[in-house]
Amino acid sequence: MQKHFQGFKVTISELINSVVKSTLQLFGDVQLRFRKTAQNFHYEFNVRHLTNVFQGLLQAKQDAIKEPDNLIKLWVHECDRIFGDRLVNAKDLAAFRALCGECCSKSFSKFNLKKYFGATPEPLIFAQFVGSLDDKLYDQFPSAEAMSNRLHEALREYNDVNAVMDLVLFEDALKHVCKICRIIASDQGHALLVGVGGSGKQSLTRLSSFTCQYTTVGIVISSTYGMGDLKTDL
Repeated sequence: MQKHFQGFKVTISELINSVVKSTLQLFGDVQLRFRKTAQNFHYEFNVRHLTNVFQGLLQAKQDAIKEPDNLIKLWVHECDRIFGDRLVNAKDLAAFRALCGECCSKSFSKFNLKKYFGATPEPLIFAQFVGSLDDKLYDQFPSAEAMSNRLHEALREYNDVNAVMDLVLFEDALKHVCKICRIIASDQGHALLVGVGGSGKQSLTRLSSFTCQYTTVGIVISSTYGMGDLKTDL
């Protein structure tokens, strides 16, 4: 395949080869840098995580990948979701982003990606509702303001048909909703949200489910709740 992207002296096959090689390189760097310990017992990166990066890339359609830098930004986003979201503190996250930034500077130096790796990086978020809440095109939000407007629209629609959730959607909350939506929209996607009580885990999950046009079902625990009840609920 020798087709070129319009305006760029790079073939599609060359770009895909670079993405594959960079993914393998970053995966190896992550395995070496983030070792499993008693405190971070989930720091165990394997081929499943490598597969999930490519699964995320395949969520995108041709309509969203019109330029080569769209593909590279999607790759950065998926690596951040698969590897970065599993890290437990700011130090480890900064170390991962340094590895990812170094990989980008080596393999994708033609593209301007430094703004996503600086001291105050620009948000790089992809979602399936960028165009509208009914849109299923996995694309990048052009700005934090666009992301805020779309999810505040979703919250208003949720409150119109459900018990009102008086949520303050600050930037981190908006990003969490996009992350949850990405997970539950994937085949067999599942997540464990960890945080103190009252931090909004359930509320953000309900909003994410509504945004993806799913029905939320909760398990009600009682003193007589047993394994049979769990199987029935599942």
